[in-house]
Amino acid sequence: MGLRAGRAVRALRGRWPGRSRPGDPRYLADAVAGHTAPAGPAVVRPTAEVADLSLTLAGAGIGVWSWEPASGRLVCDEQAAALCGFAPGEFDGTIDAALATVHPEDVADVRTTLSDAARTAGAVLEEYRILRPDGSIRWIQARGAVVRDGTDGAARMVGLVGDVSSVQTDRDGGGPGSTALWRAARLLDLTHAIGQALTVDELGDVVVHTAAADLGIVFAAVMLHGEDGELYRSIVHPETSPVLAMWQALPIRGPAAAADVVRDRRPRYHRSRAEYLADYPDRVQTVRVLGLNASAHLPLVVSGRLIGVLVLVWNLPRDFDPGDQAFLQTLAGICAHALERARLYERQTTLVAVLQRAILPQRLPDPVGVRLSARYLPASRDVGIGGDWYDAIVLPDGALMVVVGDVGGHGLGAIAIMAELHQATRAYALQGRSPAEITTQLAANLAGQGDETLATAVVAHLTPGERWLTWSCAGHPPPLLIAGSSTRYLEQVHGPILGAVPGHQYGQSELSLPPGCRLLLYSDGLVERRGASLSLGLDAFAAAASAGAASGPGADGQPGRGGGLEDLCDGILTEITTPAGRDDDVCLLAVGLD
Repeated sequence: MGLRAGRAVRALRGRWPGRSRPGDPRYLADAVAGHTAPAGPAVVRPTAEVADLSLTLAGAGIGVWSWEPASGRLVCDEQAAALCGFAPGEFDGTIDAALATVHPEDVADVRTTLSDAARTAGAVLEEYRILRPDGSIRWIQARGAVVRDGTDGAARMVGLVGDVSSVQTDRDGGGPGSTALWRAARLLDLTHAIGQALTVDELGDVVVHTAAADLGIVFAAVMLHGEDGELYRSIVHPETSPVLAMWQALPIRGPAAAADVVRDRRPRYHRSRAEYLADYPDRVQTVRVLGLNASAHLPLVVSGRLIGVLVLVWNLPRDFDPGDQAFLQTLAGICAHALERARLYERQTTLVAVLQRAILPQRLPDPVGVRLSARYLPASRDVGIGGDWYDAIVLPDGALMVVVGDVGGHGLGAIAIMAELHQATRAYALQGRSPAEITTQLAANLAGQGDETLATAVVAHLTPGERWLTWSCAGHPPPLLIAGSSTRYLEQVHGPILGAVPGHQYGQSELSLPPGCRLLLYSDGLVERRGASLSLGLDAFAAAASAGAASGPGADGQPGRGGGLEDLCDGILTEITTPAGRDDDVCLLAVGLD
């Protein structure tokens, strides 16, 4: 079948401290090999307590082993030693002696698998060949997991080993197998890999590269079709110029296997180049460029609807037995549902982004005596767009109302609540309500919805000529005031998170601002980090803001738009945020007084 050798499966991890007890998966290995693998015979007999189970495993051709990576000591039962080709009493109890029986072409992979599993505490699921003393080749399957001693924490690996040659008859010792276990491991690898991809392009890359690595193919393609049945995107591997030029030039509906799959949603398997050309004689150029000697064209179907075709090409003939076909169709099914999920994710993300851009101010006002600057950074793509927002409104009397808010959650729900709070805040401000009245009414609006949605906000009213600030903080991070060389938080909190306490009457505070000061309003994504205290985040923000304010205008000496606020905002974000791995959105609204 031309399938590659298996490798360690790291999706399963376990740390089981202490000695095992009856019923524990480790119990047999502990009873057979001894909990700490003391010095003594390398081949041991099971205790009477587990003799019946050991006999059952031996009858099934399964042995038990225990290995200490630090010392290299390997202890096993008689069945495991016999599977490796050792006569009774011959095995010396070292990992090197066991590896010496492995086929030279497989020993490097086995060593890598064991060392990787020992290093990462991962599970082992491996198939490899053994060269027996009589010159015969047997296929061996080993599985195991890392455990730790409860007394000193030393790690060892325990597991089972069995002969799977009976299901490797198509290989004749010439390479890795097509066993059900091998196929299950490949599907597990693929499922884990595609779980990390979000977009269609990322997922397509994972699929075609995984197929190339695990299935030994020379060409793979994901062809995606829209609801009208027309091809709208192709992701291919390898991305060589001849292949891309040829692929893009092919007619979508021409007499080729992919077009036939689109038509009737049935997979097409061609075991050889001659078989393919017998069905599609006009594709000689395609066959030559791709190096096709066998191919599988598999429908990608979700809920009875075809969304695309998975194309796999091998450079050697292939039988495609029933087990092989079932495996490939299962693989295609996993890919189809993942691609549909990615397509829906892209659509929702695009919609949410468009809605958010429509809600956030396209341009900040330019009131007399006040300068404004704002920044918004979305969360990491695997988190989704959230409900952070900012706004600045010039009121009829010339005063300025500024607000920064944050709705809990991400996606369409958070954006919908954010839009409602954003518009309500504007309406209440234009009605002449105070910051405390606005936060009180916002809380009442949110609590009345009954869906347990929560939000935070800080609403501030500034009279530029008098430099008088009135603000109300509803469970939100405190504004930061920079005045000369002094930096301090306005730490008054005037009420809980919006929506948490129905009927709560929020308060407000007042402050006379010095000339030339700067006021920073922001969302918690700027100061919160997973695994770090909030106080550290606040300290880092204050330090970055103080350093940015002290540096003055840009390097060219010109204040530019915002009189240095633009440089201040950029400097803060550069100092304390990273382009990847943000757990939440970041909003920053800077207000500067002349």
